[in-house]
Amino acid sequence: MSLQRTPPGKCASDTDIPATLDIGFVNIRKRKQPDSDEAQTIECIERLSITVSTELAKITSALTNINNNMTKLQNDNINIKKSLGVTNDRLSEIEKSLNFLSERQDGFETRLKILEDQVTHTSDLTIQMAAMENKISSMEQQARQCNLEISNIQDRRGENLIQIVENLGNAIKQPIRAADVVAVHRVPHADQKNTRPKNIIVKFTSRILRDNIISAARATKGLNTTMLSITGSPMPVYVNEHLTLNNKILFRQSRDAAKKNDFRYVWVKHGVILARKADTSPVIAIRSNQDIEKIK
Repeated sequence: MSLQRTPPGKCASDTDIPATLDIGFVNIRKRKQPDSDEAQTIECIERLSITVSTELAKITSALTNINNNMTKLQNDNINIKKSLGVTNDRLSEIEKSLNFLSERQDGFETRLKILEDQVTHTSDLTIQMAAMENKISSMEQQARQCNLEISNIQDRRGENLIQIVENLGNAIKQPIRAADVVAVHRVPHADQKNTRPKNIIVKFTSRILRDNIISAARATKGLNTTMLSITGSPMPVYVNEHLTLNNKILFRQSRDAAKKNDFRYVWVKHGVILARKADTSPVIAIRSNQDIEKIK
């Protein structure tokens, strides 16, 4: 077996040869290896690269969000422009409507002026009508100036009303003859639900006689049906002037107002309703609903 020679100019590798040989005063070293500073530099560069990549990713994400927001803003801007267009159209319609309403208002004001003139005329007519109604009511009451009304005497079959009137005269010590009576009859109540006996209306030959009978009846205390020779349980009897339906309602309202306002007296004389708060107070005449305001 032949021995392999070492190539010229080269030395065989010997792991036991020291890294450095001292040949005289010259140091012979192996190839220089990277030191720790270079490793740190490389590590810093790698870290920086990672940081830059991370920041770039964040910037990219932020730019994407900005881009999306810009797109959204553009869409919103388009929608706003559309809404403004619709709003402008509506404002135009409203303006047209306002113009139309203004024209109608002018027409209404013209018609209102005409109606006010008519109302003024109607008001005058209303006043005239009220005056005529009061005059008619006064005439109706005047037509009853010889009449009196007897209340709370029970109806009886076959009753003799003339005899009842004569008995009334005897009871109040104001003699009444059959010749003094022009007419006598019962009248139904205006309110059909009223269960009280129908009133007796007597028309006399003169108002003086009628007034004397009323005065005597009011002066007789405890006037009742027994005193008029009417059998059965005694019932109070009331004798008053014969009022029209309107005056009866007015008389009732006047009494209610007098009760609320501490008026001591409310009465009827010659068809006129009178009121007085106290003995020394002035007498108030009540001829209409407006006059009830005087009872305060």
